[in-house]
Order: sequence, then C-alpha cells, then structure tokens
Amino acid sequence: MSKRKQKQLFSILAAIVLVLALGRIPTLAADSVSVAIDGMTVHYGKNSGAPFIDKAGRTQVPFRATMEAFGCNVDWDEAQRTAIARKGDTTVRVPIGQPYIEVNGQRLDIDTSAVIRDNRTYLPIRAVLEAFGAQVSWDGKLRQVTVSTQSAQEIQIHFIDVGQGDATLIDCGEIEVLIDGGDNRAGATVVDYIRPYVDGPLDYIIATHPDADHIGGLDDVLEAYDVGEVIDSGRSTSSATYRDYIDAAQSEPGCTFSYDENRSISLGSSTVLSIIETGDDWKSANDSSVVAQLVCGNVQVLFTGDLSEKVEKECLHLFGDIDVLKVGHHGSATSSSAAFLSVIKPEYAVASYKVGNTYHHPTSDAIQRLMDVGCTVYGTGKSGTIVMTTDGNTYSFNTTQALTLADAGA
Repeated sequence: MSKRKQKQLFSILAAIVLVLALGRIPTLAADSVSVAIDGMTVHYGKNSGAPFIDKAGRTQVPFRATMEAFGCNVDWDEAQRTAIARKGDTTVRVPIGQPYIEVNGQRLDIDTSAVIRDNRTYLPIRAVLEAFGAQVSWDGKLRQVTVSTQSAQEIQIHFIDVGQGDATLIDCGEIEVLIDGGDNRAGATVVDYIRPYVDGPLDYIIATHPDADHIGGLDDVLEAYDVGEVIDSGRSTSSATYRDYIDAAQSEPGCTFSYDENRSISLGSSTVLSIIETGDDWKSANDSSVVAQLVCGNVQVLFTGDLSEKVEKECLHLFGDIDVLKVGHHGSATSSSAAFLSVIKPEYAVASYKVGNTYHHPTSDAIQRLMDVGCTVYGTGKSGTIVMTTDGNTYSFNTTQALTLADAGA
C-alpha cells in the first residue's frame, strides 16, 4: 500500500473514531444527574463517583461529597456498615442495604436503600436530606435534584365533613394521606373533595378500624384513585361494608396492604407521620384503632380513631404534649379522658360529627374535659369541613366557631 493510501486510510479511521466519540457525548450528558444545593451545583470528581438513579427510581448520590456540600460532618461505622452524617442537633445514620434510616435514634422507613457501588458509598438523597429539614425536588427535564434549606413547606389537614363519620386528608406537597373515608353514603363526597389535592396516586390510606362510619367510603376511594399503601388495624367484621372495603383494598393493583405497627413515614421536609402501636388484643374494635401522630416541624397533631379512655389510660406512656387533637370517637363520653388530656395538653381539637346524630356526639362530658385543659374545640357539625394549615412553626384554621356546651348532643 502506498504512503498516500495509508494516510487516506488513517484519516478515514480517525474521522470514524471522532464521529463515534462525538456521538456518545449526548448520551452521557442525557444520562447524567446533577445536584444543586441552595442554588450551588455540587461538583463530583473522579474519586467521589457520580449520582445515578437506582432500580426504585430514587436518586443515589456519593455520600461524602454530597453531605459535606450540605454542611454535614460525616463518618463511617465499619462494624455496622453504616454511613453517619451530623449537622446541628440532627444525626442521621444510613445502614447499607436496609430500607430505613435512623434520625436521632428514631427509625424512618424508606422505599429504597443506601448502596456500595464501585467501592463508593451512595445515599438516597431525598430521604436523607429531608431528615435534616431540607426540601428536595426533582426536575425530570433537566435531570437535576434541587435542594433547599429554607423553611419547611406548608401543609394542610382537611377534616372533611362527612356527617356522622370520619375522613381526614393530610396534604403535604406531593404526598397525601387519607385517614378513613366516612360511611357508604360519603364515598362520592370524599372522592370529589380530595381530587384537587391528590398529585398522581393517593400515597396512603389509613383505615383506623372496621366500623362503617370510618371505612364505608373507602371502596369508592380505592376505585377512583391509584393507592400506594393501605394501613389497616387488623380487625375485621362480617358486615357487607367491611367486605366491600377489604376486597377493594387487597385487590388494588400495585398497592401494599399492611397492618398497623410502630413506624415512621416521611411526608417531606421536616414532616413525619408516626404510627403508634397501642395493641391489637382489645375486646372492642374501637380500641384497636390505628393511632397516628403527625409532626410537621414544631407542630404536632394526634389522630386516635375511636380509641376509648381505657386504652388512653393504659397507653399514657406512649403520648406527650401535642398541639391539635382529632377528638376520639366523635366526642363520645368514653373518650378524651381527663388523664389522657392532662398528658397530651392540646391547644385545639376537632370533632367530626353530624348535628342531631343518635349517639349524641359530641357529649357535654367530652367537651367540658377538653375545655378544662384550655383547649379550643371546633366541630364539622358546626363549621362544615375544617382546614388546618401549618408551616411547621405556626398553624391556623379556616374557622373561629368554637364549640360550647350548648353544641353538645341532646
């Protein structure tokens, strides 16, 4: 082969290599993930590794580079195979391969896990940074995780007027939790009411116990929405209403069906919903109600289903000072005991009931006990649907119509 032909061949091969190289550049850029914290892009080098999307669809980021950019002191517990990050008064421990993290010693379940890849430690960025109070969002078009350390997002709690029954929606950004769904007649009301607030699937339904005035409308909700998880009390009845609910819950495509046990669910920045296990062996289904406590920053709201004073007193050690109480059992005389209220000390309470109901809810006894601890009581029978709004520091209601003893059931 002549030198001229050799040069031509070399030039062609070089051009092919260059085209192939250039052709790969857009693919690499398209697959990359960036992270910005308070407007500053985190730079990842060859030694740190780079963010990637895991099989659960969550963004995993290099441990040390990301957490130090966030302002944390970092450590590694080799014996426990756990990454540790500290900032201010918060310590987050992230065990490798486990579906949870620990925030100041409290376990918080997550839907993925930290991993070791190419001898580097990677953490699920949303779960870990939200544990430090940051707001984390994802821009799919830019493939960028945006982190803000500004104040906690505003959330709303909707105590829905379903007549004589219970239905409460917690709306926390892109995450929604529905606690109960009223009776059979309330199903359409609940479905229509929550529609403006549900972003994509309805993330969680909590069925506190199998009474018809709590689960009757849930089959309609399950039919209308894709539901991520149903948390159930574990109690059952032979009623047609219960069968409709349980069949819908257990056959919901892609839905996790679980029973109440001690756990914490992250709802976003500085917001956690904790399930408080009070036992399942009580004679009454009311007393096996799923109990949940919402903590948004410094504001705490307690939901107790139809729990009676018997369980309240037996489980006093599980509770502490709160801000708002969802009144137990619609204001029954057998709930909201003086001993219980002296421990939780609510500033406000909301009772869900229908005026003129045959159970005489809320009772004068319950209202008086709440007033005795300085609690302002609102009710759906008087105000209709009640909406509480909080940013984690302050909170407000869309009503000022407090209940008095004159509002007690006859």
